[in-house]
Amino acid sequence: MKKLAYFLLTISLILFTGALSAAQAGQEKLKIYTDSFEPLNYLDNGRLTGLAAEVVQEIVKRTKTKADIKVAAWEDGYKAVMERPNTALFSMAMTPERKAMFQWVGPITVQDTNFYAKKGANTGIARLEDAKKAPKIVVVKNYASEEQLRKTGFTNLETVITEDAAIKKLLRGEAELFPSGNITMPSLLRNNGATMNDVEKVLNLSTNMGYIAFSRSTSPKLVALWQKKLDEMKTDGTFRKIYAKWLPAETPPEIIQMITEEYPPVTFMKDGKVTGFVTEIVREITSRQRIPDNIRLTSWDEAYNLALINPNVVLFSAERTEQREKLFKWVGPVGKNSSIFYAKKGSGIKMNSLEDARKVSAIGTVTNWFNEQDLKNRGFTNLVSSQRPADSVKKLMNGEVKLCVLTDITAGDIVKSAGYTMDDLEPVATLSSTYFYIAFSLGTPKETIEKFKSALTGIKSDGTFEKIYLSYIPGADMTGLLNTKESASYYPGECSDLSKLPAKERELMEFVCNAKAVALANMKKLGKEAGLAATFKEFDRQASDPDCKRGKCQFQKGELYMYAYENAMKDGHVVKIKCLAHGANPSMIGKDFYNAGFEMRAYPEYGIEEQKDAKFFRMVSDAAYRKNGYTDGFVLFTWPNPVDGNRIWLKKGYSTKLTDTIWIGSGIYIEKAGQ
Repeated sequence: MKKLAYFLLTISLILFTGALSAAQAGQEKLKIYTDSFEPLNYLDNGRLTGLAAEVVQEIVKRTKTKADIKVAAWEDGYKAVMERPNTALFSMAMTPERKAMFQWVGPITVQDTNFYAKKGANTGIARLEDAKKAPKIVVVKNYASEEQLRKTGFTNLETVITEDAAIKKLLRGEAELFPSGNITMPSLLRNNGATMNDVEKVLNLSTNMGYIAFSRSTSPKLVALWQKKLDEMKTDGTFRKIYAKWLPAETPPEIIQMITEEYPPVTFMKDGKVTGFVTEIVREITSRQRIPDNIRLTSWDEAYNLALINPNVVLFSAERTEQREKLFKWVGPVGKNSSIFYAKKGSGIKMNSLEDARKVSAIGTVTNWFNEQDLKNRGFTNLVSSQRPADSVKKLMNGEVKLCVLTDITAGDIVKSAGYTMDDLEPVATLSSTYFYIAFSLGTPKETIEKFKSALTGIKSDGTFEKIYLSYIPGADMTGLLNTKESASYYPGECSDLSKLPAKERELMEFVCNAKAVALANMKKLGKEAGLAATFKEFDRQASDPDCKRGKCQFQKGELYMYAYENAMKDGHVVKIKCLAHGANPSMIGKDFYNAGFEMRAYPEYGIEEQKDAKFFRMVSDAAYRKNGYTDGFVLFTWPNPVDGNRIWLKKGYSTKLTDTIWIGSGIYIEKAGQ
């Protein structure tokens, strides 16, 4: 349950005395607070017991900590750990607001919080937005679930002090919904004369992990020692044994937590077990590294936020985008797909460019999906977000939205789960083509990342990766997916991190990205059309210009010059590539180069095959929109070098999108053909 922490209480109890160094706790006893929250911690004949209680007691024993454990009201414990030194509280959920307020040891519990209704209530609630319309939701004061709902815009909440009071209101019909944890709900009902047959799960609200929270003034050495001993308990099997004693049907939180979403055929639940082709790839990696299999399934939004907040979380699968690059650590790629705009069959909606999508009244997206983030970054304001992709399809079919964005490899399963078939929809246009990865929270140790990379390289090299992938998607295009050098060849973010590039390539990328910055600034200052005109005027200045000869031209630098092209679109596909500016050959301006071909020389060491009619401009256009996976704007090709009598050289270009249809770029010569 994502409560502000897990437990509440009423009595005080003194436990375990041992030698505690001054360095550990400032010569004072550690004061530990918890509450009665069966089966995690509660009093049995005056003795504190339960899953979390046993874990804390074992850590106290192993660290030889002198400690008082006090059972008190949650509010009292929370206030104490906020204000007093050498104080701890368990179990508490780590939220963005709380993360910097405490020191953390854990996780020691993991639990789903669901909306529960009285059996037979027929609430008609299918998604979170529906719950906002419920007459009344009863919540426990200062629980994380209350915080979360208020933050999400819920105004229909009635606050009570205890969970017992909340469940009684639900059972008496005085409230329609109550958010509670799947772990604690059975005992809560039992203590109030009811069973799980008296309620029904309506909707998953969240998944959270419970920690031991220490006051900021507690010795960091003591906190680190507690984390070390907890990790040892997980390694030697003690923790798993305690968890199984109290919750035999539940998967315990390990040192590394693996979180995913229902996203067939990538990840999904089958016969009570999480499976899917990326799930099996991750499971093969963990098996080879002897990491316990603790893969959990939740909503994407919840999984994404857990990985953002908590350390040692593995999130899969995630598109590696510019926005996300610095939020996670990455291993992959492990798959690829295309994001497609779908309309209801017979809608008559046509798109010749992405600008046409802005004119649509409403577009269905999924909360925190990469394509929703992409559209928001592009300034789209007509998005209607859903926590689950099937809900987005339902909104499309009932007319709430005119388009929805799904990925090609998962659309069939999503549409089926919504109660429709692909014959009920029609693709309108492709938004993007991307690779997806395994994402790690920033708090994950470097050695863990390296182990995953090493294992992934191994399964790609020995054929296991391809076997798993094709068993779920027969005949899938594996191009790029079997690359085992992603770290060396992936440049994170468009016009961002240049540190990994060789000097000459870094100069090229800096040159193009500086031009992009100037163009964007001009567009902001002068308006789109005037800003582009002013920028392209500078692009078009030739090396023969006297100012350029004196080094005063911003977009002429040795062999570097800028060019700009515009893609004309039809049905979501490029049909023309018109030159808008050119710093080397002004005669090219205004011409269509979509079908322009040239002879591509073979460079096996670079993976370039001989081609008689290569479409250079399409290649560079694709690179600008990052459809080439690892290359992220770079493209290799062969081209005549005018300073060498137009003899064929290998050339590397870098291009970047300026608008939805306009891209700019430049290039450098690398080596003469045959050398």
